Amino acid sequence: MSRTLVRLFWLMTVTVCLVSSMTSFAQDHTTIKSYPNGAFALGWTHILSTPGGILYYNVETGAGAFGTLDGTGAHTTIKTYAAGAFATGWTQIVSTPGGILYYNAATGAGAIGRFDGAGNHTTVKSFPAGAFATGWTRIVSTPNGLLFYNGQTGAGAVGRIQ
Repeated sequence: MSRTLVRLFWLMTVTVCLVSSMTSFAQDHTTIKSYPNGAFALGWTHILSTPGGILYYNVETGAGAFGTLDGTGAHTTIKTYAAGAFATGWTQIVSTPGGILYYNAATGAGAIGRFDGAGNHTTVKSFPAGAFATGWTRIVSTPNGLLFYNGQTGAGAVGRIQ
């Protein structure tokens, strides 16, 4: 086989592989609804999806809110929490199958909480300073546990909430 044919065959094989691997990924985005400036409260430092809705949190004030989105993109605020309703300083908040994990990277303190359908929050367990290692910059929930990651050192750990 000539060098040109081998090269052409190789290019066709690569093209087929790329096309077949990309077809399994979503390729479009559709904006369902837009909200103007001021439609949401200012200052939320954390926004996360939970099994019952969306949690909004301000790390400096401890204020929060809980809301939902419907299929048309309409947002409903179910409950608001005044400053101090939540502890301040939570640097990571992660929704897990065992509840919502609140974590403070400076102190290693943490908590687990849950929301009911009315947006009421219950703290299930509190962990004192030092219960977790300090310095985790990212925490992600996976089907096999929580991955704790320190972006400055590259350190990591895996754990579970039970």
